[in-house]
Amino acid sequence: MTLVFSGLVMIYVFFQPLKLKKQNFVDVPQLELKQFTMYEFTPYGLKTLMLGESGTKYDERFVVKKIDYTDKSQDYIANMQADDGLYQNNLVTLTGHVRYSRDNGFIFITEKLTYNKKTSEAISDVDYTAYMGDNIIKGSYIKYNNILNKIYSKNIDAVYQLQEGK
Repeated sequence: MTLVFSGLVMIYVFFQPLKLKKQNFVDVPQLELKQFTMYEFTPYGLKTLMLGESGTKYDERFVVKKIDYTDKSQDYIANMQADDGLYQNNLVTLTGHVRYSRDNGFIFITEKLTYNKKTSEAISDVDYTAYMGDNIIKGSYIKYNNILNKIYSKNIDAVYQLQEGK
């Protein structure tokens, strides 16, 4: 009995109980996808199409690698492609080799773009190159309003091809 009691006292003195560290996980992914296609439908048809190499869904955002995002929520179709994408609160933020194109033939290429689904505006505050047919525009800032089909830009250098009279 003394031997058992001595053993228990030694265990109590020499071995400390396991101390568990409490961890608070703030940002835990809800869903992870590989090679995916996501569709968003309304009663009127397809609204949004998003493809990606990989995607991680968090509580309030969706992070995508090799994003290909198409917005058909208005009377136009806008497609955006980039190395990385973040979809949060009706904003699509794209970075790395961004290519924006519209169904009317307007295209611009940049390294960073924010697309607001509510206002239908695509904004890049870094250098870009835009194409419309044979016309080329380069600048340091672009704000493209899809609904009004208007471009606001800064520090532009444009090559505009005039059509010959008939």
